Amino acid sequence: MVLPHRLLPYRLLLLRRLTLTCAVTAPAIAWQVVRAADPPAACAAPQPGQYLVVARGSRAGVPVGRLNLETWQADGSVRGRRFLRVGRSYSASSYEGRWSSLGGCGATVSRGEAGPSSQLLLNQAGRPRVGLTMAADTVVSERWIHQPDTACTATTLEGTVLSDQQGFNAKDADWVANAVIQREVWSNWGMAGLALSSYGGKAEVAAYQGRFTQEEGCLGRIRQQDAKGVTYAYVAILRSDGQGYAYLQTQGDGLTVALLNREGQS
Repeated sequence: MVLPHRLLPYRLLLLRRLTLTCAVTAPAIAWQVVRAADPPAACAAPQPGQYLVVARGSRAGVPVGRLNLETWQADGSVRGRRFLRVGRSYSASSYEGRWSSLGGCGATVSRGEAGPSSQLLLNQAGRPRVGLTMAADTVVSERWIHQPDTACTATTLEGTVLSDQQGFNAKDADWVANAVIQREVWSNWGMAGLALSSYGGKAEVAAYQGRFTQEEGCLGRIRQQDAKGVTYAYVAILRSDGQGYAYLQTQGDGLTVALLNREGQS
């Protein structure tokens, strides 16, 4: 429909007024939104306790996987066990160190000659949740999980466990990434499951069985064998709240570190 010429100036004037109104009110609305946002809640001071640390990344281009079981004391002292893969090399050691607050929601852990320090972010309750390993040529992130003061027994972990993990396989002088998803059922420290793997886009499906052997507290070893007869060995730490476990592959040309969660848990 063609508008009469006498209506065009009115329509243009109305359009200009609407444009000016939007230009004036938009910053005001945005400012109101910013002012309405609540400031971040303060975190409690860092809390003593025992923590499971699951770390992965790389050092000078070589894949790194690490588990720590670390206890923080109220006086700032730290005692821990470290299990480390750097490429094909595996080591385990005990260490001592210190933790301290960085103010706000931050904390740091120094471990002396036993290993690099970590810088951490806390949740509101003061528990460390995520961290970064601070060392030259190292890019490693950390997931921290509080371990309640509960004994690990044969019934600590029961039922279905799910995982979504990434790892590496050595190929000549290179490391090739892989991805694995698993579903397994635990009962009395035994497990049976199904793994779906992707190696450079090549899919594999394998059933497997295995068993956790307790060494001390929540720490132990897992040995698994798949339907093709291939065996896998891991150092493992159960979550004392029964919500899953973490493991680190200790043998062969594969390197996987993972946190596995009981079904229905994040």
